[in-house]
Amino acid sequence: MATAALTMMSLVGGLAVACTAGVGVRPAKDVAAANPQAPVVSTAPAPAPAVPTPETTTADDPAADNPRLLFPTDAVVDVKSSYRAKGDGSADDTAALQKAITENPGRTLYLPAGTYLVSKALEARDQQGRWQSGLRLVGEERNNTIIKLKDHTAGFGNHWSPRPFLRAGASTTDGIGRPGEAIGYGNHLENLTVDTGDNPGATGIDYTGSTVASIRRLTVTGKGPVGLSITQGLPGPALISRVTVKGFDYGIRIAQGQYGLTLEHLHLSEQKIAGLDNAGNILAIRDLTSVNAVPAIRNGDRGGFISLVDAKLTGGTVDFSAIQSNGELMTRRVSTAGYRSAITQSGRIIAGTELAQYVSKSAFTPFPETQSPAVDLPVRETPDYFPTQAADWASVAAYGAKPDDGEDDTAAFQKALDAGKPVVYLPTGRYVISKPVRITGAVRQIVGFASTLTPTGAAWGNAAAPAALIEVGDGTARDVTITGLRIARAEKSSPPVTGLVAFAQRTTRPLILKDIDCADATTSYQAAPGVGPLYLENVSASGWQFDQPQQVWARQFNHVDRDTATENRSPLLVNAGATVWVLGLETERSGPLLRTERGARTEVLGGAVYEAPSGNAVAFECLDDASMALSFATMGPGYGVYDVLIRQRRGGTSKDLARQDTYWRGEGRTVPLYTG
Repeated sequence: MATAALTMMSLVGGLAVACTAGVGVRPAKDVAAANPQAPVVSTAPAPAPAVPTPETTTADDPAADNPRLLFPTDAVVDVKSSYRAKGDGSADDTAALQKAITENPGRTLYLPAGTYLVSKALEARDQQGRWQSGLRLVGEERNNTIIKLKDHTAGFGNHWSPRPFLRAGASTTDGIGRPGEAIGYGNHLENLTVDTGDNPGATGIDYTGSTVASIRRLTVTGKGPVGLSITQGLPGPALISRVTVKGFDYGIRIAQGQYGLTLEHLHLSEQKIAGLDNAGNILAIRDLTSVNAVPAIRNGDRGGFISLVDAKLTGGTVDFSAIQSNGELMTRRVSTAGYRSAITQSGRIIAGTELAQYVSKSAFTPFPETQSPAVDLPVRETPDYFPTQAADWASVAAYGAKPDDGEDDTAAFQKALDAGKPVVYLPTGRYVISKPVRITGAVRQIVGFASTLTPTGAAWGNAAAPAALIEVGDGTARDVTITGLRIARAEKSSPPVTGLVAFAQRTTRPLILKDIDCADATTSYQAAPGVGPLYLENVSASGWQFDQPQQVWARQFNHVDRDTATENRSPLLVNAGATVWVLGLETERSGPLLRTERGARTEVLGGAVYEAPSGNAVAFECLDDASMALSFATMGPGYGVYDVLIRQRRGGTSKDLARQDTYWRGEGRTVPLYTG
């Protein structure tokens, strides 16, 4: 989607764990024991394994951070050509931008480079003034596409009574104080700058996301209380990636206790109180840079849980630790400069300005005599591809597909895929697919622009022999990215599609799934023998089975309830041979969640597990020669819980980590680190 070269960065190397002060080892219960005793907490730190630390690589890359995005005219709504926004830095574009937002929920609003001057708050509301989801704002160039609040705008002058400049989404309550409905599905902000100007009472962005929501390649600057506020009820799940916040009291402020957020490649600077403030949520953070004299992270609420990997926190003073925490923490490779220490936990200063690993409570290890091969797996960045020429794009509409007409679009879709273009796109709408479509040849990217594929017909009716909606085969393109698609029935009342596989990978080329919602696929993914790596970014689906020895990297991986009869029997994800690394796992269902077996390795950093009544009371399971490392917390309104959060079986011995033996988190529990 732009004029920049493909960027693939990697973090490769060995595996490493180094426990620091205050981190002990807590064995899990032996199920076979006749009189099981409560787990014993060791007061001594676990020894560091004699293996090399993973090779570190910088995530800063101009091509990935500030690409130029250009799109076909029928794929987006251009605010200049369609709504007469000027973007010249002098004309008032408030009315044009608000009208575009109101009239186009679910469609991509494209802002060509320029400075769009605004004199009122921009809000995702419909024509009746009600909040609506599906706000999609995308700029041409991050550094040169600026939405700016006029200096000294009325209503934004009181620092103690702030107002948001850009408000994406909202939430309602059910009348008893708990959040009821989140209006944030698919909210997507990308590749632009939000500048609140000289307005001390302006919060930059008030954001709510849900399911496949994201903020990518965004800069927020200003003088107000908060740059990016994610504090409304039900604020996630969402992916926050490659975000820079400069100024404000707080760079990013997050609250609430449910659904979790995934944050990667953050740069925070010049804050007055804290770089990132977490008041009770579950956060998965990787690659955080902070240049601040105040704490880089404040995790003040006891219910807050943060998994933090790879942080460089500089500019501090001896008045603070870089991380001030009253909640739970799991950190790896945190370096600081200027601060009195890297971490103060629950009022206790933890010695050291650089920590290889720190866990706020004792780690759980069912078999402490052996080290887990799943700990600290090597990481690679999700590949990006930005097309450089208009001629690179092929529209399915040009080959006969008609969105929202209810007719079969399969043949047109396949013709577009066979046209020899690097990019195939679907103008926003619903398309009917009656048989598998296959990606080969030169196709490198399918861009859905939030379109829906509706599987219809006999091809998807055989549960014993399911068929793939999209098959990715061999071709000349180096990798294949599929982005911005939803797979769903025409109506929720329609019969379930029992014989559907959403995506089948039948090639050694990397496959990248990004911003995908598989609402109705019984099985989300299928791999042929010898397949290449798989990248998942901001994907919501269930029914995952990794049974090949492939590499899988997932970021903001949302597992949803499938509403099937097998709900309480089959795990959402089975890893039976792959190496799977997950940053930000969010689950919303009853029954088993994840099983690792057949020598596979699974690592989850920052899981947010929603507990619900379950016919199967074990959430995570690791069998025999497989290995698993988990860092997660549970959440929920108390309607039901898992009896056992983790079960490890080795040979004839099974050891359970019972929910009651984990750490308090209000209505949920916390497992800062489990290795098995």
